[in-house]
Parts: sequence; structure tokens; C-alpha cells
Amino acid sequence: MTISSLIVECAPEACDAVAAELSARDGVEVHGIDAKQGKVVVTVEADGIDESHRIASDFVSIDTVRGVDLVYANFEDDNLGK
Repeated sequence: MTISSLIVECAPEACDAVAAELSARDGVEVHGIDAKQGKVVVTVEADGIDESHRIASDFVSIDTVRGVDLVYANFEDDNLGK
């Protein structure tokens, strides 16, 4: 299992909508919203690092998302390369 923490940067007026879209996705949990700064804090839980990367990379498909910043990733050695 890989658990990653990320900050999703978005248009400030769209933070609530972005958070709702993200929380509806499998393996994604929203932990906080800073609408003034246009940031949403999320975690991603996935079977491996490649799956975690795929999930997070798809965040930019949301129209008002401006960027995705990885803060922390935790994974077990047996998940390397998955």
C-alpha cells in the first residue's frame, strides 16, 4: 500500500467543487480546504506507487486545477515498482 499526501492547487472560487470532485474518486480523501489560497489537502491510498501516481496525475483533468504538489509518500519496499 502506498499513502501519499498532496496539495491540489486550484482557482480559489472553485475549491469546494474541486474538493467534492476529488473526494468522489476511489482512494482519495480530502482533509482540508484553504479557499483564500486556492488549495485542497488530500491523501491518496493505492496498491502501489505507480497506481498512486496515476490517480494523482489525473487530478489535473479537473478544469480549475492549476497544479498538484506531492508533500509526502509512504510505501512498503514490496510495493516498489507497482
